[in-house]
Formats: sequence, structure tokens, C-alpha cells
Amino acid sequence: MTGQEHPRRPGWVTWAVIVMYIGGIAQIALGIVTLFLRYAPDVAADGIAFGVTLVGAGIILFGLFVIALASGVARGSRASRLSATVVILLGLALAITDLVVADDGDWSGVTIQLVLVAAVLLPLWVGPGRRYFAVR
Repeated sequence: MTGQEHPRRPGWVTWAVIVMYIGGIAQIALGIVTLFLRYAPDVAADGIAFGVTLVGAGIILFGLFVIALASGVARGSRASRLSATVVILLGLALAITDLVVADDGDWSGVTIQLVLVAAVLLPLWVGPGRRYFAVR
């Protein structure tokens, strides 16, 4: 034994990891639902079943990626923390882009993404979370 012990993970970092796991599982569920949409009569009639299948598979893979990042953050990986930050901020940018492009005034996606940004990034980059990753 080297006598070097890793610091205990702060509760807020654990909270962020749990939120990331829930988000990843929700993405996987959404991807599965999207895969089943390929069998909808309108999708088959329009001939876009293959595209819908690819989108569903992409959503599932993204959910698995978020779960992998959450596992890395749980182990104290600085690279996972930085990658999770980039992914979550990209999600916020996409929600804002959707709000502008759709031009329907539906702020729900942006609001949900802002809550996720606060729930994950603040615990990882502020206070005990910052100190936890600084010594890793």
C-alpha cells in the first residue's frame, strides 16, 4: 500500500452523477420509442423508416455515452467532467437553436436544459466538487 487515499466523493457530485444517469436512461428510452415509430403508418407511407431508425439508434448511443460520462465522473475523472460539461452545454445550445428555428415560442426545452445545466455543472465545478476534482 502506498498510503495514498483518494478523497471521498462529495454528495453534490453524487447528485450530478445520478442526474446524468437518469438523463442517459431517459435518452435510451426515447431512442427505443423512436425506433418503434418507424412502424407508424405515416412513416412507412412517407418512406422515411430508415431515417427514423438511424435517429433512434443515434439517440440510444448518445444515452449510452452520457451514462459512460457519468461513470467517469463518479470515478473522479477530470476528462469525464470536462466532456460532460461540453455535452450538456451543447444540449443547451441545441435547445436554444430549436427554439429559434421552430419559432413557436415553446421555452420548455430551454427551461429543462437550463435546469439540467444547473443540476450537473454547478456541483461539478463549484465548491466541494471543484476541490474533489482538483486533487485527482
